[in-house]
Amino acid sequence: MFITRCVSFSIMQPGEKYWRFQKFDRKKYSEVNDALKELTHLTAREWAIARLCADFKDRGRSQMTWIGENLPELVPFMEGKYQRQDVSSAQAAFKRKVVRSGTTFFYAYYSGLITLEEMLEAVQTIVRNIEMLKRIEGSEPGDTSTDVQVLMAETLKRITDKLNEPPAIPVEQQPE
Repeated sequence: MFITRCVSFSIMQPGEKYWRFQKFDRKKYSEVNDALKELTHLTAREWAIARLCADFKDRGRSQMTWIGENLPELVPFMEGKYQRQDVSSAQAAFKRKVVRSGTTFFYAYYSGLITLEEMLEAVQTIVRNIEMLKRIEGSEPGDTSTDVQVLMAETLKRITDKLNEPPAIPVEQQPE
């Protein structure tokens, strides 16, 4: 038995259909990939596997082998099974893209390439995209706008504080 984090922890019974991705029941991988590329830098593979790794955990660890073996049953637009390493690789690619996207977004603001107003407009677009993606994967958006605003304020404060810290002087360059 495997545990799924679908709102609260519950056990997925044999024969039970995974509730996410049902909107893609008759879609091909390329169609899902194209739809995702309109909103994110993620591939359908990275998105689906990151979602599965978040939902199927046992004692805090993603069940990568099980996910790979059951991929075609869990995700309608994925045709073949994956090895554990393939699942791990897709999840790692997802995480790398998240960091790169965040770096791009915050760098643009902190380097003066976009104004505060432009950043706030971007955040509103991001909120709409998040809500759309959550609906697509079969979950309710909730109060995404408030959650994102709070997260952004906290993140901006941490980045600003970190950037305002005096640089550490290497030991060999410190005055005597």
